[in-house]
Amino acid sequence: MNISNINRELVFLFISTFFVRVGFGASLILFDWTMVWGVEHSYGYENASSASAILLTTFAGITFLIAEVIFTGYYGNRSDSIGAKPVLFFATIGSAFALLSYAPSPFFYSYFQDHVNLAILMLVLYMAITHFLHGVFAAAVVSPGLGFVNFLSTAQNRTYNMAWYNNAILYGRAAGMTLGGLLWIWFGVDHVGLTISEQAWRIFWTFPVLFVILLLAAIIVYFGLTNSIKHSEPKPFSIKNDMLIAFQVMMEPVRRPLLLPWLSIAALVGSASLWGPSVAFRASEHAGDERGLAALLPITLIVVALALPAPFWGWYADHKGRKQTLQIGILGLPVLFGGVFLVYPLLGDDVSLSNPILLMGMLPGLMLLSALVPVLMGKLGDTASDTANEHGHVMSGYHFAIASGEIFGMVFGGLFISLFSGLYQLGLFANQGNALIVGFLIFEVALIISTIVGILRLPSDN
Repeated sequence: MNISNINRELVFLFISTFFVRVGFGASLILFDWTMVWGVEHSYGYENASSASAILLTTFAGITFLIAEVIFTGYYGNRSDSIGAKPVLFFATIGSAFALLSYAPSPFFYSYFQDHVNLAILMLVLYMAITHFLHGVFAAAVVSPGLGFVNFLSTAQNRTYNMAWYNNAILYGRAAGMTLGGLLWIWFGVDHVGLTISEQAWRIFWTFPVLFVILLLAAIIVYFGLTNSIKHSEPKPFSIKNDMLIAFQVMMEPVRRPLLLPWLSIAALVGSASLWGPSVAFRASEHAGDERGLAALLPITLIVVALALPAPFWGWYADHKGRKQTLQIGILGLPVLFGGVFLVYPLLGDDVSLSNPILLMGMLPGLMLLSALVPVLMGKLGDTASDTANEHGHVMSGYHFAIASGEIFGMVFGGLFISLFSGLYQLGLFANQGNALIVGFLIFEVALIISTIVGILRLPSDN
């Protein structure tokens, strides 16, 4: 098992994908924390964890994924028509400028700061529009990227290559979330005594750093990849037709059984990426920089635990069989519950997500659960026809399912956490932060169970 055995162009693709996901992960953290920053200045610290504040973040957060749902079918089929490289280059350059467009967001709040409701409204609207713009370009990354991996893979190494691509996404997202939080801390946004205008400028300067990282990714795509086979003249963009094509891809009989596990996994990733750092940030009892550090630790370790063993599981599935690898992944759920149960007496009064004892108890189960994703990606890749050159087409259906699942995870995760915030208001929880954490964890466990159920219903193969 050695990455040197992977096609050279795939290595460049993995590196560029990593950098693109760094930008996405960082923007997700900065987007959410900027929303919290605005609510705290308008309505106070405690109200940043209120149901209404969480729902505002939900509204702005899903616009990115709505754009992906709309455009993924078009970009997937376009990559099959003109080749993956030009689509990936367009997507990476566009994403760089989309990240830069987030920078003025805090000024839309600070300009109207004397009118608190209007200030929040302007911040939410600007973030929602910018997030949608980012999603338009992000939709052009996944389908062509996965299609390119599939195009350069065979049945003997497809799961292994998909695992490395998935790792580039997961590690990039984890590194990006860490980078975004560290930029927030490094620029001292939460320093006590700063005016709103001073804090707005400090938030502003975090985004040019991400712009530079995405430009580097674009250079790697331009010089590191050759184009895949061109198939036909691209069809004109049509929201209705392109969304219908992407939807129908996953509804074909050969792929339909994969729909439930992919929707569940996507909902899990989407809700964890947005609400994990968000809940930890809102629930933190620390002031200033310390709450940012406390919020970053759990989500970074969880994502790394899911990514670290993934290439091994991809190699194992290609050599030992996918059915056996899926069984190992399913075993991760009881191991996860067992690990939390074993360490629970050691937690004391600290049941926060940033408690390292709790994270260590979760680690073995998460590393086993990581076996599920590369196998499912390999099974999906097997359904693409080389003769018809439909790699981007098939992966657009995957991306459609992923984006739809992430919308579900963000929306219903937000609603579920809002419910527990409301339960705190009714006096059923003594601590608002604990209420948010409990709601978040219950929702994530439900999605893990849904993923396992979907996998158990898959047709049996080797």
